Amino acid sequence: MVEQRWNIRHGSHTATVSERGGAISGYAVDGVPIIRGVPDGEVPSAFDGAVLAPWPNRIRDGRWTFGSVAQQLAITEPATGNALHGLLAWVPWQVEDASDDGVTLTAVVLPQPGYPLSVAVSVTWSVSAAGLKCLLAVRNIGDEAAPFGVGTHPYFSVAGHGVDDLSLTLPAATWIDTDDRLLPVARRGVDSAAGDKDFRRSRSLHGVSLDTAFTDVTRNPDGTSAVRLAGTDGTLEIWAEEAFGWWQVYTSDYFDPGSDRYRREVAIEAMTCGPDAFNSGQDLIVLAPGAQWQGCWGVRPRS
Repeated sequence: MVEQRWNIRHGSHTATVSERGGAISGYAVDGVPIIRGVPDGEVPSAFDGAVLAPWPNRIRDGRWTFGSVAQQLAITEPATGNALHGLLAWVPWQVEDASDDGVTLTAVVLPQPGYPLSVAVSVTWSVSAAGLKCLLAVRNIGDEAAPFGVGTHPYFSVAGHGVDDLSLTLPAATWIDTDDRLLPVARRGVDSAAGDKDFRRSRSLHGVSLDTAFTDVTRNPDGTSAVRLAGTDGTLEIWAEEAFGWWQVYTSDYFDPGSDRYRREVAIEAMTCGPDAFNSGQDLIVLAPGAQWQGCWGVRPRS
């Protein structure tokens, strides 16, 4: 069975949305790809464009505690022994509304081993003359308070340039140092001697390897923060509302060096929390029964 897809358009802006993971499966302007397109029938190999809920990133050993009861999630990243990127990235989402320039999909997390709670998640993908927008909403449909985090996992390119031909601007003062399991070991200032992670001014990504969470972001007067990815033929501004206090940046280094994906795109993920938030509690959102959260992020292409 091939997944259901929806093609949306506004002028020169076109996008494809998949029922699998509620994902953005391609975005282009004037036919030039901006978010990697996943061909129909191809199984995404790296969470391409998927919604990550009820947590993004990793939970250490898949273990956390809820109401003094130890929980054990399935280990979905065997190489590191962690629970990765939530529970909805591979399930079919249901369409709630579709139009020429937008589509809304929903999915429900039912109580299960490791997450004995129930939340409904919706995503609305839309395009306009301003670019692509993603509206995420989470509602607690259970009887107990529900902790959660959310993010998405798009891979961006600028006019077909590889990572080494791009520069990055990221207004964050703190990065999360991780161990060989990609789990957090320390919060560090971007100007510390522990690592070269200061992108508050535009810097080339040539030879730079990142799979890094950043926080303590500098915000614009309207409360948004924005990451810029620039090449010689254009710039992308990936923006997020105040609801998102974290950015994860991944320079596609874990793909096989012989593949056509190795260091070809940059994943820039707006997240509400950082890695292992179910254990650290940092920026973990807790919804009372019946309560709802929502937030937007998007991308503005610049010539």
